[in-house]
Amino acid sequence: MAEDQDNLPTPPQRARKAFEMLCVGDDAAIDLGRAALLIAAEEYPDLDIAHYLAQLDVLAMQARAALGVADLEGAELSRALQERDPLSIIEAINQVLFVQEHFRGSSKADYYNPRNSFLNDVLERRIGIPITLSLVYMEVGRRLGVQIDGIGMPLHFLVAYRLSERRIYIDAYEQGRILTEKDCQERVQRMFKGKVHFNQRWLQPISHRQILVRMLDNLKYIYIARGDDKRALAVCDRLVLLAPRSAIERRDRGRLYIHLKMYGRALRDLKIYLELASEGEDVEEVQKQVSALRQFIAMMN
Repeated sequence: MAEDQDNLPTPPQRARKAFEMLCVGDDAAIDLGRAALLIAAEEYPDLDIAHYLAQLDVLAMQARAALGVADLEGAELSRALQERDPLSIIEAINQVLFVQEHFRGSSKADYYNPRNSFLNDVLERRIGIPITLSLVYMEVGRRLGVQIDGIGMPLHFLVAYRLSERRIYIDAYEQGRILTEKDCQERVQRMFKGKVHFNQRWLQPISHRQILVRMLDNLKYIYIARGDDKRALAVCDRLVLLAPRSAIERRDRGRLYIHLKMYGRALRDLKIYLELASEGEDVEEVQKQVSALRQFIAMMN
């Protein structure tokens, strides 16, 4: 009997399921490059993920060639990289990404273009925002054989080359500029005009799930600002998948459900928000929304 084509999952549904399967289990095992491309696949249903993963492979091979280790593999490659000055490895990656391949940060005028948040577009256009350029940097480093971590500073994303006793901080948005801890602290002070106390925790690596949450949060706020509730909701669904105990994500999805007249789902999410954030700044407002939703749903029934 022929399979009913109407019951087959759509490409976005397949991408969502693949994203969900990829993000379960051990955090360190999450393939960030593939996960980022699965995020993009809901926007681009015909996306050839293998094609873009191969582009990351090519960038890493170019970095290996620049270091003169293109013919080495396995333990031999690892030993050769360990013997290198880390700054020379950073310089090779920078040379490939920012000089040969012309990756660069988005202009301020185009900063909130959703394409800057989709890895396939970043690889095609060579333009991105701090977190997507950082992701490219991390994925090239991983393929090269060196550990580069994501650093989720407030309002700006960096990477760090991990050494046994210290880290070298790198700003992929500024052409691979090397930063000291003091440079990072001064950047935060400038951004907040000296009104916040620097937290040393901001210089610690964040998890792969946290990186994906931050990428999706960028998209969520872009779509909300544009009034594109359907796309914002699709992003929120993945955020709740990654962070089911996040009060903010439940609240934001609940409010989108209201906009989209999905009142039962809105009520469920906002009730969960109140359970998770009993002392939040907008708890009273959400309590009023929950009460109004209950009354409305009761009237409809």
